[in-house]
Amino acid sequence: MTSKTRKPRVTMTAIAKASGVSQTTVSMVLTGRSKEFRIHAETADKVWAAAHKLGYRMRPRKNRTRPLPVPPLESGASGEAYSGVATLAVVFVEYRGLSGDILYSPSYLGLCRAATGHEIRPFGGMGWEGLPAFMKSEELAHCKGLVLFTHRDPTPEDLAPIEKSGIPYILMNRDPQGVRVPRVLFDAYGMAYGLMEHLMLRGHRRIAMFGTDRSIPSAVGQRNGYRDALKAAGCYDPDLERIDTATWHDAEYRAGVRALLERRPDVTALYAFFDWAVQGIYQGVRDAGRRIPEDLSVVATGGQPVSQRVDPVLTTIRYPMFEMGEAAFRLMERIWRGESVPERTVIPGELLAGGSTAAPKA
Repeated sequence: MTSKTRKPRVTMTAIAKASGVSQTTVSMVLTGRSKEFRIHAETADKVWAAAHKLGYRMRPRKNRTRPLPVPPLESGASGEAYSGVATLAVVFVEYRGLSGDILYSPSYLGLCRAATGHEIRPFGGMGWEGLPAFMKSEELAHCKGLVLFTHRDPTPEDLAPIEKSGIPYILMNRDPQGVRVPRVLFDAYGMAYGLMEHLMLRGHRRIAMFGTDRSIPSAVGQRNGYRDALKAAGCYDPDLERIDTATWHDAEYRAGVRALLERRPDVTALYAFFDWAVQGIYQGVRDAGRRIPEDLSVVATGGQPVSQRVDPVLTTIRYPMFEMGEAAFRLMERIWRGESVPERTVIPGELLAGGSTAAPKA
């Protein structure tokens, strides 16, 4: 009895390589968002041509959410109709500081660039207990919208003061349960899944993961993307997961990586959630007597500058934080115009291919 050989799935990474554009551009074109992100028609045509040539087929997306109906903002918080220019509040709750933050500084800059000609008012230094009074303050009197940054998933009770105020708002990089609010997320699942495909296409099957068990969307997405990709290939091994590394520093990564490789010498590749720890990871690999990439391939997510300064340069995926800020403002403009908006806007990351991956030794 013979079985049909399944054709390998064509990935967006392959289409990006064939068309000479970034993986982010491919994702935007194939999901019908070329105009929204101002991608030139010739570029879009090039992507579609490469996709058809490679035999790419769109997969149906699961768990699609219904658009959020938004009534026209005729009065809002300021009592004035939207005329094309508005004041937007950006609120940081339970935030330790914006300057130099690897995630939210780029998002804030992207938001400000997209909002050129509008007034942006940043507010911070408050906890959730201070939000009810803030929402009634004069500082918000002329704001027609609010973009919310926070370090954890808020509860419906946390968000109740904003809901009660009637001011439209957008939640950044958080995906809470029990409340329907527009939120902007990056595609953590797709980033992890894509990196696993990148490694498995090179022949790797024993891929260790250094991540976190936190419940934030970026952590959940990366864990699930890693697991689903390896399960689909029949090579998932829970013994190769470390999900307690969120607070580690370079010395702890160095010791943890060395201990893993000494315990499991069959590992041929390593995936980390945090590429800012690359120096500790690399040193741990070398302490275990391995070379990168000849003896062990290493990939990560983040796109931090340090990942491009090591030898060999790390293969990583950049968090699209700048693009998320831009997307948040575009959503707010649609709300101001009275258009319905999606509950979740998910932005793909960008693959930064380095020299840290190779085929495993026979």
